[in-house]
Amino acid sequence: MPIFHAKCSCGALSLEVDGDPLHNHICTCRRCQRASGSALSHNVWFREENVRVVSGDYSVWYPQGESTADVMKAFCRICGGGGFSKSGAYFPGSVVIAGGTFADPSFPAPDHVHWWNSRPHWIDLAEAIQRHADE
Repeated sequence: MPIFHAKCSCGALSLEVDGDPLHNHICTCRRCQRASGSALSHNVWFREENVRVVSGDYSVWYPQGESTADVMKAFCRICGGGGFSKSGAYFPGSVVIAGGTFADPSFPAPDHVHWWNSRPHWIDLAEAIQRHADE
């Protein structure tokens, strides 16, 4: 079983994951664009029981209209980066970690794109990756 290590920008918040991703995709929806500060986000889903905070403290933000702990975003208290999130009923029992926080060239590549029709006009990806329209 692989072990992956993720860190925030300053390195204070460190996560360890035992096991393969459940879901590994790129998303170009507006919510992910705003949350990532980029034109797309690389979201990697793992079983919640396989994710462990190794070091560092984090703050939690609840998206507007959400008030339960199963829909949240956690981020480093020092740099505001890294962290993890949960999406509640969308994929219960899982934790989402941004693919870039692994900073590992051998990390598995995403295998599909969500909200393809919401991408900025200048984004194009290799033909080999699956593309899903807005869902």
